[in-house]
Amino acid sequence: MKIKYFTILLTSLLFFKCSKPSENEKTTDQYEQQAKQLIGFFDDHAWSEELGTYYSEIDNEGKVVSQKVYTVATSRLIYGLSFASKYDPAYLEKAQKVAEFQKQHLIGKSNKGSFSHSFVEDAKAGKQSSLDVWQQAYGLCGLSELYRQTKNPELLPILHQLHQGFITRFRDTEKGGLWGNYDVEKGQVSGSKSLQSLMYPLTAYMLNLWEADQEHKELYEGQIKENLSLLYQYGWNQNTEWVNVQLNDDWSPKMKEDGTMDFTVTVGHNFQLSALLLRASKFQFLDHQTKVLYKKLGEQIIDITLKKDIFHQQKIQKGFYSEFDPNTSKVLDDRKTWWQHAEAIIALSLYEGKYGDEGHLFEQYFFDTFVDSKYGGEYFYATKDDQPITSELKGSIGKSTYHTIEMIRFLNKK
Repeated sequence: MKIKYFTILLTSLLFFKCSKPSENEKTTDQYEQQAKQLIGFFDDHAWSEELGTYYSEIDNEGKVVSQKVYTVATSRLIYGLSFASKYDPAYLEKAQKVAEFQKQHLIGKSNKGSFSHSFVEDAKAGKQSSLDVWQQAYGLCGLSELYRQTKNPELLPILHQLHQGFITRFRDTEKGGLWGNYDVEKGQVSGSKSLQSLMYPLTAYMLNLWEADQEHKELYEGQIKENLSLLYQYGWNQNTEWVNVQLNDDWSPKMKEDGTMDFTVTVGHNFQLSALLLRASKFQFLDHQTKVLYKKLGEQIIDITLKKDIFHQQKIQKGFYSEFDPNTSKVLDDRKTWWQHAEAIIALSLYEGKYGDEGHLFEQYFFDTFVDSKYGGEYFYATKDDQPITSELKGSIGKSTYHTIEMIRFLNKK
């Protein structure tokens, strides 16, 4: 009889242990819920069945404020839907519909190759006298992720055409790297180089497409190497201990006559550069010494940034301010920005074995501060005292689902 009851007790304990969700499982469920609620905001308020895509400009309560469909917002929705299809397969069908809209309406072609229109409104593309590296790079963001998830070979020709058009227009064949702007009539624009013109093309699409399209990896590896090398040389300023945001045509930082930096900086770009370098430290097509150097600098940037006086009330759990003077580290904008905190969380997740507690504090702060539990979606800004700023659109030219779902992707890899 005792043996019988002991067996029952042991079986019950084993069942309880197996059925009780682990902390990792609960965290993964939270990420899934956050991704779904963010996509749900746009599904509920921005979707147009008639167009087969989402309107881009959506206010705090979910009202559509214009008929514009922007390339960056659309592409970032395709990214979010494609990645989140692991949570709900119906998202993939939506992503494919939106991708079809992008291919039909948001992509143009000239003698320099394919490019992305900034937006369409009432089925007409907005006129553009110039193209910028941000919108053109993010035009490939969603289609690259859709290809990564589906491996649909029909996506590759348009991806290759957009990539080639991008490189043809923006690459500096003399100094290397990419210009920030391209004039439709005059060509590459002097004075337009920046940290972003080197970094965004890699983080927006090129690394993702390189990982997904290994059969054609040679299309991307040369440019990835080149941009990374320039970022290592010119992206970080050891004197100011901030990123160099604005760069001259020779990639040196833009300075005033007195030798001080002629631009403002964000904490988010410090973290974004560090995350990119830490990712690059694992790329097999780079030599060992280069990977060691990238890892060392990536970790150094995080170490330095976390010691700065960037946090409200000097507490990491209070979040950090949006904009600083790199010469003095004086706060110029004391609001808190959603995308910058997402970049911080990604960076800390890649720093192995050191900042686990800080990363968890950032995560808690992010979800507590920027997620709108009343109307859904997430706020762009919060005040220094963490009150939501509701005047800023929740959907805009560049804001949809990308930064948060990209963050979730990296957190799921931990």
